Amino acid sequence: MLQSCLSAALLVGFFAAPTAAQTFQTEIDLFGLGDPLASAKAFGISYEPVTDQIYVAISGDFGGNNNAVAVIDPLTNTVTSTITVGLFPEDIAFAYDDLGNFLYGAVTNSTSGTVSIWDASNSVVATIALPDPFLMGSSFPFGILEHQGYFWVTTQDGSGDVHAIDIASLSHDVAHSFSTNFRSGSRLAAQGDSLYIPTTEFLAGFSGSKGGVFQHDINAGAEVDHWFVERDDQFLAYPSGQEIAFLDDGSAFFTGLDFSGHLYKLDSNGQVDRVVDLEGANGQGLALNPAQDLLAIAGFVTNELVLVDVLNDTLLSRMDINSFGSGGHTFPNDVIFAHDRIYMTLQGSEKVLVFDNLPTVSANNSFSGTLTVSDTTPAQGSVVAIDLDGFAGFPVALLTGPNSSPINHLGVDFLIGGTLQRRAASGIGSLSLGMNIPLNPAIEGRQFFLQGYVTDGVSDFTTAPKVLVIQ
Repeated sequence: MLQSCLSAALLVGFFAAPTAAQTFQTEIDLFGLGDPLASAKAFGISYEPVTDQIYVAISGDFGGNNNAVAVIDPLTNTVTSTITVGLFPEDIAFAYDDLGNFLYGAVTNSTSGTVSIWDASNSVVATIALPDPFLMGSSFPFGILEHQGYFWVTTQDGSGDVHAIDIASLSHDVAHSFSTNFRSGSRLAAQGDSLYIPTTEFLAGFSGSKGGVFQHDINAGAEVDHWFVERDDQFLAYPSGQEIAFLDDGSAFFTGLDFSGHLYKLDSNGQVDRVVDLEGANGQGLALNPAQDLLAIAGFVTNELVLVDVLNDTLLSRMDINSFGSGGHTFPNDVIFAHDRIYMTLQGSEKVLVFDNLPTVSANNSFSGTLTVSDTTPAQGSVVAIDLDGFAGFPVALLTGPNSSPINHLGVDFLIGGTLQRRAASGIGSLSLGMNIPLNPAIEGRQFFLQGYVTDGVSDFTTAPKVLVIQ
């Protein structure tokens, strides 16, 4: 039986508050930059710490593509120069030499189907054309990442191609390029020898899509794993994986559009671990601060800056950005941290928004016990092994719920919600069970939220929550 005595430490753990709230500081005007006949609406943004400069892709819009990257001095928040690149530049990455000196910057040019590369003087030194397998005029390159001597570039044409650009020769490397099997790729990340590519896989007749992650082992030159976390086939939403940010401990956050207000936490093996409830917000871009205790998310559809407490895996705030400064700020695309500030690009206006007075957080979670799940993205027809360990000689219980909205259940605060149910009889000290996943196409995409209850005979505790996503 769940005890009604709830420790003060547990209350603090679930409802830890930041010591300050972020505030709007200023907006950086991009009007007139690049092609004067196109708008100066921006896409990706990246901070380069060696030269202490911020780079912004000036993409324009579908009414007129722009072709510039703006260089911003964060000390003054002013544009110091622009770099002429290809049409509709999107995302930016940097490469360094063995001593850590700035070597190159690079940007994907979606409409042109190219990657522009510049040196430390901000002069373009190479423009690399990428294959156009469907003869659409472009493969629409999007995400770009430097890792292990290559710029890796995702594409949005539906081919699933991820291209490798050899940094030493500044040339396209066909041998190291690979395919995600007809999935569109977004802002990719790397951990060790693996690339993690957020993907969108459209369903038959474009009735919907699946948003997930494709994992590729660079050395093996082959797919390691693929899974999705959100699916919709009702012509109402099109889930799409957008960005992954890895922490130093190997865990990561994964965001996407039409993700039902879910921010996914990945474990150190790159597998889905838990969900942070964003209360309806969805992410286009995300960034971790240098201390890795604060996560910023560009809420593309809801026009918000969303902040997450990384130490406690909880939502801190959602800020409507529309009315700041000159107003009319819509479709936030990307965010970065620089100089203790947040910088945000917008596809709906020609500004970069700047926020300061960022909140500080502290680790207060009082999780206890251990909940392990053998496979958090199980296939239909498989068996998932679940193990719960608590205090020797005292009761433990496994509960599941239909969503990730935190609730109080019988006097205990859980980070899963809805009507909680016991998945097995209470154990003493520990329990193990196998969850049979039915072989039924109708349950593809179904999510189960799990959390364990443990007690030491005096106070009640919960384990860290978990999530299962049926493939």
